[in-house]
Amino acid sequence: MLPARPGLHRRLLTWAWTVFGPFAGLALITALFAWMTRHSGQFLSVDNWRTIVVHTVIVGTAALGMTVIIIAGGIDLSVGSTVALVTVCMALFMKKVDPLLPEALRAWKVTMPLAIALGVGVGGLCGALNGALISGLRVVPFIITLGTYQAYRGLATWLASSTTVYVSAEMRPPWFGRIVAIDPEPRWLLVAPGVWMLLGLSLALAIFLRYSLPGRYAYAIGSNESTARLCGINVPAMKVWIYWLGGLAAGLAGVLQFAFLGGVGAPTTASGLELRVIAAVVIGGGSLSGGEGTVLGTLVGCLIMAVLENGCVHAGIPNAIQDIVIGVIIIIAVTLDRLRRGRTA
Repeated sequence: MLPARPGLHRRLLTWAWTVFGPFAGLALITALFAWMTRHSGQFLSVDNWRTIVVHTVIVGTAALGMTVIIIAGGIDLSVGSTVALVTVCMALFMKKVDPLLPEALRAWKVTMPLAIALGVGVGGLCGALNGALISGLRVVPFIITLGTYQAYRGLATWLASSTTVYVSAEMRPPWFGRIVAIDPEPRWLLVAPGVWMLLGLSLALAIFLRYSLPGRYAYAIGSNESTARLCGINVPAMKVWIYWLGGLAAGLAGVLQFAFLGGVGAPTTASGLELRVIAAVVIGGGSLSGGEGTVLGTLVGCLIMAVLENGCVHAGIPNAIQDIVIGVIIIIAVTLDRLRRGRTA
């Protein structure tokens, strides 16, 4: 009995850190910026926190898909490029000038729900292609998604003819722009509809990962892929499915980015988004080694990133210092993950 107790204590400490560590970090950062901006008092205002949570919607939506991918031991560097490609495709589709659309489809009346479905579908297609290449070529996800990161960005630039594609206000229904508005309408929503959508998706994904068979398979593949194969799991098919799911989340993030930009398809938008998304998952307790990660932790990681950026602005800290601080936090999070797994750097 005695030899088993240290292992039990270690597992309890690991569980406690995974669950409460991100919350402790968020509380610490919030308290720090509250003290630094105590004279103005604007940081802790309701309006400012409404702004913070709205700024987590796009990153948080893409991070939900990245959470599943990282749990399964993968990574996706093409998220930002996928988001840019989605905004361009939506803009071109609404203007009926997309060169990829057949002539017959260009005569259809384009509605915003149809454009949204197209955007999410484009993201899912990009994700499925990533998964198929990773499974079919048996190349590490880092290399494959690094290639598609460049390819999707190049495709977005080509489709947009190296410029920004604007959609007129007449083509955008009023409700679309309110999805990520700082001031919600109607006011009783308290926060933007996009925030409630993110919370709903998060709850659905958390239940899926916890109780569904594919969700358990994702944890199994990330923990030990060889063992998962021996247990009869179709790992290649699961990887395609997981990356497809991550692509759908990136596609939805692209739709939200399109709304945030006011109906603009920009091939240069979301540059560096993939690093912010990965950082949010890692800061939230996800392990780059696979097999660990939670939806709640990812959301807290997104909040930590948003609070850092917002707090630095209110404290008058330059953008360069913000990048340094976020980089240091990522290094600390990865180092703590390795330490809790009992590995040496």
